[in-house]
Amino acid sequence: MRKFIAVFLALVLFSFCNYAGDGNAVVNENMSLSKYSLSSFNYKSFNSLDTEYDLALMNLQVDVMGFLMFGPQISLDFQFANMVAVGPFFRWNYAGVIYQGVITDWFYEETVVSPASYGIGVQAKVLIPVGSGMHRPYAGISYERFHGEESYDPGGTDGKHIWEYKANVILVNLGYRMITQSSFNLSIGLSLGISTETENIDYYEFGDGTVDHNLLYNRFIGMLQIGLGWQLGK
Repeated sequence: MRKFIAVFLALVLFSFCNYAGDGNAVVNENMSLSKYSLSSFNYKSFNSLDTEYDLALMNLQVDVMGFLMFGPQISLDFQFANMVAVGPFFRWNYAGVIYQGVITDWFYEETVVSPASYGIGVQAKVLIPVGSGMHRPYAGISYERFHGEESYDPGGTDGKHIWEYKANVILVNLGYRMITQSSFNLSIGLSLGISTETENIDYYEFGDGTVDHNLLYNRFIGMLQIGLGWQLGK
């Protein structure tokens, strides 16, 4: 009887050891498989933004529609992660037909807009790659510091009557960009926002000083944009 029990316990212990060994093998195999799967997932996620048409390091862009709107704009964007663009821009309001029209009451008044009417700002946008990355709808925001100047000559001894004003302009930008296999790209967008004046003064050219009437205005702004761009770098 004792021999039978001893043999029985030996068989149970042997079976348990084999089972534990097989279990460890299964666990090790599963852990190895999980590790492989996790590695593959991370690699795929890391490269999920790689597209056939990638964004280069920089993009130089000219808004030619600005000649009909509030002035042409030239911008230089630094592009990251194949979808984020951030950079400065310069807008020459003097060269915009609608801007000239608004200032001169649609060219009826004898007011003259100064060439020193311009805006300097910074913008940021997210260009979402679709499919191959050639087509990219985008959304963004921009801040612009605007300086305007206009004058009118009433014919008196004091000379021209001059107005100068400054404003903060915040715009939300929505649009679409098409990237080509060359460096050229085309953007079409809509910008909506508000312009808040921070300074509005007027004075005479040969007068005794500056008169500040504190005429500060808030204006809603909307403009269409057609941007011709060229990607720079890799």
